[in-house]
Amino acid sequence: MKTDRSVRTLSADSSLVAEVSNRRWWNLFVILLAPMISVVDIFIVNVSLPTIQSYYAASDAKVQLVVAVYLIGYAVFLITGSRIGDKFGRKKVLVWGLLAFTATSVLCGMAGSIGELIAFRFFQGVSAAFMVPQTVTLIHLNFREGNDRNRAFGYYGIVQGMAAILGQFLGGYFIHAGWIQAPWRLIFLVNLPIGVVAVILAALSLRESSQNRQRKLDITGVVLLTLSLVCIIYPLTQGREYGWPWWSYVLLLGAAAGLNIFFRHLKRTVGTNREPLIDLHLFRIRSFNTGVLAVFFYFGLHNAFLLTCAILLQKGYQIGPYTASILFTALGWAYMFSSWWSIRNAGKYGIRMLQAGCVIMAVSFLSQVLLFGASVPAPLSIVVCYIVFGLGSGLVLPSLLNVSLRDVPAALAGSSSGVYSTIQQFSSAAGVSMLGGLFFSMLSHGSDYHLAYRVSLYCFIAYLGVIFLLLNRIKDGKN
Repeated sequence: MKTDRSVRTLSADSSLVAEVSNRRWWNLFVILLAPMISVVDIFIVNVSLPTIQSYYAASDAKVQLVVAVYLIGYAVFLITGSRIGDKFGRKKVLVWGLLAFTATSVLCGMAGSIGELIAFRFFQGVSAAFMVPQTVTLIHLNFREGNDRNRAFGYYGIVQGMAAILGQFLGGYFIHAGWIQAPWRLIFLVNLPIGVVAVILAALSLRESSQNRQRKLDITGVVLLTLSLVCIIYPLTQGREYGWPWWSYVLLLGAAAGLNIFFRHLKRTVGTNREPLIDLHLFRIRSFNTGVLAVFFYFGLHNAFLLTCAILLQKGYQIGPYTASILFTALGWAYMFSSWWSIRNAGKYGIRMLQAGCVIMAVSFLSQVLLFGASVPAPLSIVVCYIVFGLGSGLVLPSLLNVSLRDVPAALAGSSSGVYSTIQQFSSAAGVSMLGGLFFSMLSHGSDYHLAYRVSLYCFIAYLGVIFLLLNRIKDGKN
């Protein structure tokens, strides 16, 4: 009888463990809906910009703002959004962020003027900034060790990479399908059903995390950081468009001064009843510092590559947006296959796997240097080069988050997720500005598309070299 009772107890305990484990993976699916739709909305607009510009008869500067203000709102409020989640609960902030993102997406789709669209895009970016950091923190808190942690962060990386490719594809598809009179509106309205489902699932499935209501939110730090980031990101996203006027340099100098004041302020908050916006203990963790620096270079080249190759295909080679979006699917399928393999073998190969991915991506770029000439390359050549890039990217991106946060304690999860997400979005804007800016600058000075693209490819390879060395530092370094 005693043996039977023990067996039943063990069986019940095993069932409970299995139920909790299964719930974690279901919750991960729900959590990942937020970063998916936020990344899709960065890239889905790229292919649709010419149609939006024609519809509103808008200037180049205004249509570029449709992209820029989303990135500004997104990047500037990420750290603030993360700390708000720490104070009031990550589930609550995630659900409200999803609701706001869905509502602002509908407003973007119904915008009556280019000015309205620009304003709604800014608030759409702010909404994303409040919901996305909660996802990183929730993953960090729910998957703390072993292969489960590698897989969870790997799935986060897969979703980000696939969302970028999906956004490029859907932008071309909706314009081509022409289901409504102004088909570009669908790129925003598609978020309505997805957002509603995400809100319902998050509200019903997720459990609230611990909150820290005792310490006050550092409002002074919020204002200082917000103003500093605006002074960095706005000139980086718009400076080239306006020919780098004097005010762009003044803003960048102001940003440097603002960040200096901000970090001095953080030191003064230690030991007070205010919760610092960024916990300075984070920067004592060597793997975190090196990891986010690798993230800066990776997302800079990743976003600049997707932009420049889209411009090359459509304007350089006169390939239609829908055909170009189909070519990008080759990259997406290769990325998906490589990502699934990488998250299952991250523990076995470690940093070497990410470094191998850098080498594979460099091979893709060198192949494009050789094959992408003045005349349109064979479709097979384009597809093969994109497949190689996707395979390499799938080895790197899913594990970058895990590498960056692997030594971060749970107490710093909220702060680290905000810093990580901010660096990711900032690097996206900086990469498009610097590497994409070089591409457009060469075009404006009379270079043809394939020459400007070739120079960009050499810059991408240099970025990969820096990432390779940084990853080696993580492998050899200790905190």
